[in-house]
Amino acid sequence: MTTTYKVCPICEARNHHNAALCATCGTTIADVAPRQDSDEVDARSEVYDYRYGETDLAESSLAFRGRVGSVVLVVLVLVIAGIVAAMALAPRLGDADAAIARPADTVQPTRQAGPSITPGTPTATFTVSPPPTAIPTLAPTRAPCVRKVAQGDSLISIISRCGHNSLVILPTVMALNRITDETQIQIGQEIIVPHPSPTVDPANADASSDSAAAAKDEGQLERLAFDPFAPTLTPTLLPGLMWHVVQPDEDMIYIAAVYDSNVKELSDLNPEIDFLLCDFGEIFGGPECTIQLSVDQHVRVPAPTATVTPIAIGSKTATPRPTATFNAPIAQSPANEAYFSPFEQVTLRWVATGRLEADEVYRIDFSNMDSGERFQADTRELFLIVPAEWQSQDAESHRYSWQVRVLNTVNNTSAYMTGLRTFVWQGTGQAEA
Repeated sequence: MTTTYKVCPICEARNHHNAALCATCGTTIADVAPRQDSDEVDARSEVYDYRYGETDLAESSLAFRGRVGSVVLVVLVLVIAGIVAAMALAPRLGDADAAIARPADTVQPTRQAGPSITPGTPTATFTVSPPPTAIPTLAPTRAPCVRKVAQGDSLISIISRCGHNSLVILPTVMALNRITDETQIQIGQEIIVPHPSPTVDPANADASSDSAAAAKDEGQLERLAFDPFAPTLTPTLLPGLMWHVVQPDEDMIYIAAVYDSNVKELSDLNPEIDFLLCDFGEIFGGPECTIQLSVDQHVRVPAPTATVTPIAIGSKTATPRPTATFNAPIAQSPANEAYFSPFEQVTLRWVATGRLEADEVYRIDFSNMDSGERFQADTRELFLIVPAEWQSQDAESHRYSWQVRVLNTVNNTSAYMTGLRTFVWQGTGQAEA
């Protein structure tokens, strides 16, 4: 049996063979020719048209291979999820099993150790007493240094021979020997000078008194008690210097102005006077500079020239202004026979009594007294740092000498040489085992 129907050209829906309009979309189908189909055709044998979409997910539309593949994929995903979950829960289950299997900790009671009883005859116990402390013996007081005045001696030279490197002891010596003027001493007169106090190294504080008393470098201990930068003591005033006797109402600023000097120069010439809070960058030391002077006190100042020029200072009357006639350097440091370790820096210092001319320099003569090596250097400063090349390269201690003179670079002549100074400097080499 056959069935006749019309197919809509727009939506392809089937309509009655006598229909004039499409029942689905309303399109005119009066001119569409009807079609015929056999009713015996099995609907399941029709080829499915996926454009309709109502039955696109029906299982009957899937191929056999697709259905098997889908089942295998779902089973595989479930197996992987089970393995991951088992791995995540395994550590926690292991800890729980271990906690269940481990027995509970039992607290053992702490027992106090009781006294032990040893049977038998008791044994006498001896107590060791510390030995009695030795009573220290007092060291005898050292006798003062006594020197007789010889031809050409001065009070300062005698003090220097007794081991002093500072003028601080001068008033004490004058009072002890009842001397009112240091220049008025007689030949054959005995001068009593107290010995300088030795300075003990704190690193050797535990050394025994016997070894300290037997030390043969007593002179070195005495030298360590003084400022190594103290100026050299001289029997008399060097050329270019003179004494100024302090008068009432005079201070150091007045003295510096009268002699055309400054506090730095006066401090170098008078190491026994304290220039407290003085700024040496200023001529008169600045407003905080306080210097204690007393009437009739002697102060070293530059010597004046033959001609003087009157100047007025404040409300005072005109006063001559002296100037130094020449520049005579004064060796200052290091002190004679000072000792320096291998890697210690050595600085030579001196004091000037005037100013260098444009064509003048300070010439330093330096020599190694043990090896005979000689060195020279020129400078316009009042110090020289000894170059490392001048130091001995072995491990021995060497004696060095130095002196300073004023050198005229035009005619190569020198004058006003300082006295020869010496010190000991150990070499930088390693000592042989």
